Amino acid sequence: MPIQTETQAAEQAGPIFSLHISDDQRQMLEPVRRFARERLQPLLNEAATDSRRQATMHTVSQLGLGGAMMSERQGGLGIQAFELCLLLEELANGPLGLAAELTVSLPALAVSRDHEWMNRLLPPDTEALLGGQQSLPLAVAAPEQRPTFALLPRQSSGLLLLAPDTADRWRLRWLDPEAMQELLTKPAADSATEGLRLVQLPPAADIHGTGFSTALPAGAWRPVVVWQGLWLARLLAGAARAATAFAFSYAQTRTAFQRPIIHHQAVSLKLADMAIATDGLRLQVWDVATRLSSHSLPKGHFAAMARQVVSASLEIHRHAVQVCGGHGYVEGFPPSRRFQDARVLGLMLLELAQTAAQEELHSDPATEAAAHACKDGL
Repeated sequence: MPIQTETQAAEQAGPIFSLHISDDQRQMLEPVRRFARERLQPLLNEAATDSRRQATMHTVSQLGLGGAMMSERQGGLGIQAFELCLLLEELANGPLGLAAELTVSLPALAVSRDHEWMNRLLPPDTEALLGGQQSLPLAVAAPEQRPTFALLPRQSSGLLLLAPDTADRWRLRWLDPEAMQELLTKPAADSATEGLRLVQLPPAADIHGTGFSTALPAGAWRPVVVWQGLWLARLLAGAARAATAFAFSYAQTRTAFQRPIIHHQAVSLKLADMAIATDGLRLQVWDVATRLSSHSLPKGHFAAMARQVVSASLEIHRHAVQVCGGHGYVEGFPPSRRFQDARVLGLMLLELAQTAAQEELHSDPATEAAAHACKDGL
C-alpha cells in the first residue's frame, strides 16, 4: 500500500483555510471595523431609538456590503463565505439584534448568485436592502408539518422562502409584501431581537401569495440552508468573541478583596474557558464556510457545527453574565442584552440544523435504513 504524503492526506481531508488575513481582506474589513467601533458599540449601553437606528442603517448602506455580496458578473465583488464570516464577526461587536437587523438580506444576496431570476427582485441599488428602506429576508419552512419560525424585519420588500415541494424536491419562492402581511400579524409570544420579529410560519402548503418561484434540483436546497446558517452562526460566534473581550475588560477593572477579580482563580479559569471556546467557534464556522465555497461540504458537517455553535455560544454568554456578577443580570447591560439575543438566534440556527439533518438522512437510503435498524433495536 503506498504511503501518503502530508499534502495528499490534507487534500483528502478537505480544504484548509488560512488564519492569515490578506491585505485585500484587511482593507475590506477596516471600514466595517470602524463602523462597529464608532456606530454600533456605543449603542450597547442604551436602547437604539428609531432615530438612531435609522441613522445607523443609513451609514451601513454606505459600507458597500450589498455590492460586495453580488457576483462579479452582477457588478459586485463576489466575496466568498469566509470573507462574509469576517464581516459579520466585526458587526457583532455591537448589539447582536441590531447586527442581525442590518444584515438580514445578506443570505438572500448570496443565493441570488446562482439564481438569475432573483435579479428581478433586487433593487437597482442593492445597498437599499441593508439601509432600512427595503430588505429581503430568507426563511426555511420545515419539510414536515411542524411549526417553523422566521426572523422578519419591520420593513421588507418581500420574503424569500425555501419550502418543500415534493418528497425529495424543494421550491424557492418569493412572497410579495402583501402576502407577508398575514405572517406579520402573528408574532411569536417571546418576541425577538430589536428590529426583528420572530414569526411562526404555517405549513408551506398554507402559505399563499403571488410572486416568482422555481423548483430546485435535488440537493440544491443545501447551499441555501447553509448560507442562512452561516449568517446566524457567524453572528453568534462574533458576539461570543465580543462577550469574552468584555468579560476580560470588566474583570481587569472590577475589584474585590482589594484586587481585580481577574486575579481570583475561579474567575481566571472561567475566562480561560471562554477564550478557548470562542476560538473553537470561530474555527468551526470558518471550516464550514471554506468547504461551502469549494463545494466539498460533507453530509452532517453543517448540522454538527450548528449544534456546537449554539451550545458553546450560550455557555460563553452565560459565563460572561456570571463574571460581571450582579451587573451582568441588569437588563440592557451588554452581557445580559447579548445573551437574550443569542438565545433567539440560537433557536433559529438549531431549527436549520434539524431541517438539514433530516433531509440528509432521507437522501441517503443506507443511512436511513441503519438509523431505523438502530431505533428498532432499542
